[in-house]
Amino acid sequence: MYVVGDTPVRVVQGEVPFWRDLAPGAKGKDVAALQELLIDQGHLDGEADGDFGPATLRALRAWQRAEGREQTGTVPLGALIWVPDLPAVVQLGEAIVVGKTVGGGEDAVLAPTGAREFVLVVTQDQARLIPAEATVEITYEGHTWDAVIAGSELDEFGSTTFELTAPDGGEVCGEACGVLPNDAQVTLRSEVVIVPQVEGTTVPAAAVATRADGTAYVVTDSGEVEVTVAGSGQGVAVLEGIEPGTRVQVLDGTPGPQPAQAPGDGAEATGNG
Repeated sequence: MYVVGDTPVRVVQGEVPFWRDLAPGAKGKDVAALQELLIDQGHLDGEADGDFGPATLRALRAWQRAEGREQTGTVPLGALIWVPDLPAVVQLGEAIVVGKTVGGGEDAVLAPTGAREFVLVVTQDQARLIPAEATVEITYEGHTWDAVIAGSELDEFGSTTFELTAPDGGEVCGEACGVLPNDAQVTLRSEVVIVPQVEGTTVPAAAVATRADGTAYVVTDSGEVEVTVAGSGQGVAVLEGIEPGTRVQVLDGTPGPQPAQAPGDGAEATGNG
């Protein structure tokens, strides 16, 4: 990753961060990460058991010799950096610059944690057109994910950042996150759906009546039939609870029941309400 003094720093995969010097007698998951490195480099046989014994000591010295390092048989804290998964995009923090003095606490090494954050960044004018209940359709190489807005934030430049999650509150990409490139930032195609598309049987909006309790119904040749209005617009209502071909009574005075229509039979099945 970089060199501090004469000590090269290597990134390795492990389960826990390195927090101490590693020497014979040490035990733990950090030792296991070191052993995995030695196994991968062909210096240690068997499995990583997390026990820094004689075999690990010999393998470590062999690795140090192959790397051109001093064969100390120990690994000082800071010589290895842990990340949960490899390959990964690892980069230095902005405070780590040749010749600059650091006081401690700066972000030194940045690497993916495995969690992904999906955001939509728009101008203020665009943000005013996006209601809180809008959904966002995200696509990447044949994969499509639906997202909802979980929160928003206005930055100093006047842009609004919407935080996105899956409808169930999880990661937007769900079980398909592995298809995304392992980069620090990826730009994906997104489409904001202001009004969701609805499908169903369509009738003239004037055929739909509402009872005192708020339920909707239509009058058919067989009497009143309770329905659910999925959407409406341009004089047409999209209903659930009624089959195409059912004759309904238009309540605005038009004589005679009229047949309900299936999508494409002369009326749009997508509402804008």
